[in-house]
This record gives sequence, structure tokens and C-alpha cells, in this order.
Amino acid sequence: MDLMRYVLSIAVIIAHVDYLTGYSLYFPLSSFEAVGGFFAISGFLMYPNYVRHGDTLKYTRQRARRILPPYIFIVIACALGLSMTSNLPAFSYFQSEGVAAYLGANISFLNWLHPDLPGVFEGDSYVTQAVNGSLWTMKVEWCLYFSVPIFIWISSFFKRIPHHWMALLVILISIIYRQIFTYLYISTGNEIYDILRRQIFGQLAFFYAGMLIFFVKDFFIRNIWAILIVGILFKLLLPLASITLQIIIEPFAISAIILALSLLPYDIKRLRHRNNISYEMYLFHFPVIQLGIWFGICGFGKITFWAYVFIATSLLSLAVHLCNERWLSFNRH
Repeated sequence: MDLMRYVLSIAVIIAHVDYLTGYSLYFPLSSFEAVGGFFAISGFLMYPNYVRHGDTLKYTRQRARRILPPYIFIVIACALGLSMTSNLPAFSYFQSEGVAAYLGANISFLNWLHPDLPGVFEGDSYVTQAVNGSLWTMKVEWCLYFSVPIFIWISSFFKRIPHHWMALLVILISIIYRQIFTYLYISTGNEIYDILRRQIFGQLAFFYAGMLIFFVKDFFIRNIWAILIVGILFKLLLPLASITLQIIIEPFAISAIILALSLLPYDIKRLRHRNNISYEMYLFHFPVIQLGIWFGICGFGKITFWAYVFIATSLLSLAVHLCNERWLSFNRH
């Protein structure tokens, strides 16, 4: 599972390198599928995690200790450090309302309100002025986490209905939601519908597909190779299907593939969770790419630029991860 987190992070990084630079690096997973894979893993893990903690406060505290420090670090580090890339003088930059607006919007997970900093990443070299296009998923992640106690609370009123049927109902609602907003986007061309179809209700299908696999884990593991092969076949056939079928099949196919690979009976000790920096890599890579464009590194070719992004992101991620682990260890003692 830790290895799959790296695979999913690399899929998102490659997609963003392609988007921001115009390169074309092939990877078998799109960024949307990779994000869905992350949510499927979360769904598989968060239900038993919540049940184990027994209350919402402990559950929330445990998630916050892991998620918030790297997140807050990258938001503040960009606001401070990227002042050197702004076309505004340093004094004017820090006096600007845009810096405070960026900090307020991003720390509160409302990234879409103010994704850019004043004078930063402006010009024809940039596809977008956004500082970190990866952060939008974090509010979705938190909403998915908090959907677990709500799901359990609602399920308590329907005790005769097994949890796996309740999870299937949530997946169905999510699929219908995404179908509606996909239709609205295609028929009107209004980008707001494209944004809405990717938000919390559109991602519930992946999260609860992962939870569904947890509910049938014994069956899933007994038939893991068959499920993996079927999932890969459906994934390969997705481009040939209608948009409606794609929306129905995709959460099940991606979740089946990612969790089947995650649950294969092999242990890579060096990648165990305590040392896993895939989350930090996911958070940090976007501004690293933008900085590479600002420095002109993309002019040296896609292999050099990809090596720069991977090495710089990995080193920064490792440094922040180790600092966070040391801080957590200090507080535990």
C-alpha cells in the first residue's frame, strides 16, 4: 500500500509536469484516476480507523497530526519564499492584500478563493498563475474523512441493512451526482459544472468503493488476482465506453486495481508507513514545477526537468517529513 501511494503521487506529478510545461510523459494513470486511487485507499483505511478510535475527536486529532503540519508548511513557505519570484518589490509584495488573502484562503482549505500570489508566476511562460494546484483535494479529503462518522450514525438507524449495501447506496448517489454535472458541463460548456463534478460528492464513489472493499475484504483477498485482472481489463476498455459507462465503471475499476495491488502479500520494509513521504510529495510538487519554469530549467529538456522535479520534491518532502516525525515523537513523550 505504501508503494502504491508513491505510484499515485508520481502519476499526479507527471500529469502536472505535462500540464504546466507542455511535455508529454506517458503514465498509465491519469491525475484524476490517481486522486481517485488515493481516496479509495482512504476509504479502505478510515472506516476501521474510526471504529478503532471510538469517537470523532480522537479520530480527527489523529488525522490532523499527520495531515496539517506539511499542509500548513507549504502554504506559509510559498507565501514567504515566493516573494523572491514576484515582479513586485518585497515591501509592496508583503504589504499587498493578496498575500493575506492567499494565506487565509489556503489555510482554511478554500483554495479556489485565492490560488495565486501577487506578481508570482505571471507571464506567457506559465499556463496558470496558481501557486499550488494540488491543494484543492485537501478539503475533499477532510470532507470524506468526516463522512465516515456520519455514515456510521445514519447506518445506526437502519441496523437491518448491512454496511456494504449502505456503501453501495452512497456510491450510486455519487455516480448520479457526477452524471448530472457532467451532462450540464457538456451541454453548456460552463466550467463551474466541471469543477463541481470533481468535488466532494463526485469523489464519494471512490472513497466508498474503497470502504466497500474493506467490508468484503476476505472475499477480495481470496480472489485478488482475478479481481486485479478484471479491474485492469475494465480500465483498458474505459476509453471505448460511453461517458455514462465510464462514470459508472471508473470508481470500481480504479479502486479494485489500486487496492488489489496494495493488498498483494509482499512487504517492502523500507517503504513502510512511518517513512512514507508520498503525501508530502503530492503537496509540494506543484510549486516546485512552477519554480522550475521560473528558473528556466524546462529549457533543458523534459528528462532534465523531470529529474529536477523528482529530486527537489523528494528532498523537500523528506526534510519536512522527518521534522514532522521528530515533532510528533517529542509531543508523545
